[in-house]
Amino acid sequence: MNKKILIGVITVFSLLFTACSGGEAKEQKKSGGGSTASRVVRVEGYVAQQRVLDNRYQVSAALLPMDDVELKAETSGRLVQLPVKDGASVSKGALIAKIDDSELKALLAQANAQLELEKQKEARTRTLHEKDGATTAELESAVASLHAQEAQVAQIQAQMRKTEIRAPFSGRLGFLSVSEGEWMTSGASVSTLSSVQELKVEFSLPQRYASMVAAGDSLKVIDDERGLTTAGKIQFLEPTLTSSSRSRKIRAMIRNPKEEWMAGSFVKAELSLRGSKERGMAIPTEAITLDDKGPYVFVYKEGKAVQTRVQTGLRTPISIVVINGLAENDTVIISGLMSMRNGTSVEIRDLRNQMNYEVQE
Repeated sequence: MNKKILIGVITVFSLLFTACSGGEAKEQKKSGGGSTASRVVRVEGYVAQQRVLDNRYQVSAALLPMDDVELKAETSGRLVQLPVKDGASVSKGALIAKIDDSELKALLAQANAQLELEKQKEARTRTLHEKDGATTAELESAVASLHAQEAQVAQIQAQMRKTEIRAPFSGRLGFLSVSEGEWMTSGASVSTLSSVQELKVEFSLPQRYASMVAAGDSLKVIDDERGLTTAGKIQFLEPTLTSSSRSRKIRAMIRNPKEEWMAGSFVKAELSLRGSKERGMAIPTEAITLDDKGPYVFVYKEGKAVQTRVQTGLRTPISIVVINGLAENDTVIISGLMSMRNGTSVEIRDLRNQMNYEVQE
């Protein structure tokens, strides 16, 4: 009898221990720190503030020479003159290279002699015609022969001009690719000539801003790498948008008398878009996420990330204007967005400096 009572007591204690152990395990599972349900994401935030924003837009641009050509030979022959050096500055019409034209000079002398003979023949025939000593047909034949010989002289002179390579405009030469004395064929390159006292600034504006600028508008050109800034003016706007990116190509011009700016460089063009200033909130570009319904941000509210749809406006390389969707002093989450979901528990570990993201005036 005592043995049965002892076995029963041991069984009761075993059941109680198992129940307690299971309860603790469930409690630990419920409140375990590794659970995604209660995980807190530490993020950076940005406090949005309403303000009147200037419609200033900054875009990447390219500097190009005002004029740029490759100087090539128009005829074949031996190069007898090369009076310029690599990188020389030349004026419009300056001789760059000369191909041997001695044979053409001989032909021109012969043609000029024949021209003088045709002139005398035409003059005698005209005098005889006035005295009824020559028919009208004879006079017409003499005039035609004179005109033909004049055309032949002009043709030889044109061929001689092709032996000279002259600067079509004032500018600076590149490297010379030929040497005096070598044989040149038609189409052979001599050098490049670039006009760099003025430079073209070319960039594109997206469709939404394409009609907010006009020819004559001023802009600022910035070379961050070299610390250069200068003013320019818009000269020309393409009448249509590109089919690939739906953007409008724009060309401006800057003066470069000291040749500080280098053609071929990438720069920034900053311009004010036409239209009234708008109220909005400039927030960091990385805070915006896009999906098939449009742009949205995550706003910090009572320890949670709340997905909020927004309407955006002007964009710069580091900021974007939110016109609708945010309230004054909303804290926008700007980090950890890859793992962010609506309702995620968050903790703000740092607030970024607002001045870094204002649209500059």
